[in-house]
Amino acid sequence: MMARKKITSLLGDDPVYSKQFGDKPKPTEPTHKPEPAKETKPAPESAAGPNPIAEKQAPTPEPVAKPASTAAKPKPEKKPAPKPKAPKKPETRAVHVRAAPKKDHGPGLDALEAAGLPASDVVRLAGKRAIDKFELKPKYIAPDNAERLPSNMSFRTMKTLDAQVLDKLRDQADPLRLRSDAAVIQGQLEPVFWSELTSLIKELRKQYS
Repeated sequence: MMARKKITSLLGDDPVYSKQFGDKPKPTEPTHKPEPAKETKPAPESAAGPNPIAEKQAPTPEPVAKPASTAAKPKPEKKPAPKPKAPKKPETRAVHVRAAPKKDHGPGLDALEAAGLPASDVVRLAGKRAIDKFELKPKYIAPDNAERLPSNMSFRTMKTLDAQVLDKLRDQADPLRLRSDAAVIQGQLEPVFWSELTSLIKELRKQYS
């Protein structure tokens, strides 16, 4: 028994084979020719120069320090100058001063007394005027030896005087400190009082004569 010949299976379309059996061959699809590649023209270089990326990056310049501002800075406010201290006031001391009219003032005081003006009031007014004008000086003056009226006719009051001047007067006239302040100023005060009393008596006698 002969072995059968194995028939080779045909795959696809064979135009010779198909012609024998009257089959029309299938039209073959035209093969597309590949279009020639278009030439790519290099892009024109920019006017600015070559691409900075392609080139080596230039070193970054160091920042330049800005010049200091020439604007005038505001001047610091000046502190007000301290006020000068007021001069220290000299120490004072209250003194019981007294001044007696001279015997020469007696007739004038008697005349005013007769005209209705008490002699004590006239003496007191003259004493007030004398105290207002009196200025104590650091030079000691001894009291005058003139005759005076009785002490009950004297003018008495309190006067605040410079303690340093009083001490200088006591150093000159009373170094042992045995006399009062009134005694060391008597020689300065009485002449002022006598002058005021003489002027006042004349003034009042003109008005009340």
